[in-house]
Amino acid sequence: MKAIYLTALAVFVLAASGSIAADYKIDWYSINSGGGLVTGGSYKLNCSVGQPAAGFVTSTDFLHWIGFWAGEVPTPTVAPTINAAKLLGDGTFVSVAGKIATSGRNPITGITDRFSGFFYLEEADRHSGIRISCPSWPITDLLRGSIINVIGTMGTTAEGERQIVAPIVIIVSSTTPPPPLGMNNRAVGGSAFGSPPLGQSGVIGGTGLNNIGLLIKTWGEVTYKEPSGAYILITDGAGDPIRIDTTGLASVPSEGYVSVIGISSLYTGPQPLVLPRTDSDIEPR
Repeated sequence: MKAIYLTALAVFVLAASGSIAADYKIDWYSINSGGGLVTGGSYKLNCSVGQPAAGFVTSTDFLHWIGFWAGEVPTPTVAPTINAAKLLGDGTFVSVAGKIATSGRNPITGITDRFSGFFYLEEADRHSGIRISCPSWPITDLLRGSIINVIGTMGTTAEGERQIVAPIVIIVSSTTPPPPLGMNNRAVGGSAFGSPPLGQSGVIGGTGLNNIGLLIKTWGEVTYKEPSGAYILITDGAGDPIRIDTTGLASVPSEGYVSVIGISSLYTGPQPLVLPRTDSDIEPR
């Protein structure tokens, strides 16, 4: 992961030390622009309330982001929407701003989602969502409902899900988390968006709008529980059973009718996959 040099931070040290700003290197992934204490591994920052996390400007050699000079960072392609980002090829350096986290710590219960090394963002109107993979984890103060800016590189998982590998994650503010989008089993995953690999693959036999990366709600009868508890299959009678990833959950049902909230994702096939965030995302009906 590229080291970020924060010359705005170093200026407070220069008068005493006389050293150049580049001597002060901080490997980081997250700065809350609203101020407060931010920690991560080998660093600790006491942040004052800075300018809004609203974008960047460039000079000949530098990218200026959130009041700090990052140094020798290529200018990212600004994607106004998540779908616009998905239409970019793997390896494209991209900036996506003002999207809402659908995974993270529950602001009401305080329970943190089971995901490790990644989280999900979506549009406020719920028309698109995307996985954000983070080289450093965890991200301080990541909540469901956090409004987030990311800078990173477009990529695709082995299962075919588009993602942004984002070493820079800025939590701007927070809002009410968006509710899940309800759909029957047949709609989970949907058809392809764009012309993959530019866009997002759908699922085999998928119909309707692509919803990979979105927070959804579906339901059905449990038809199979994998012996180790890694997943269950459910069906509502509208199509083939869909897979619910239950890895790490404490309470995995083996029978009965359930409703499931989670992220619409893919597993090898590509087949529809739903990723519940915590045990409470699976409820008996």
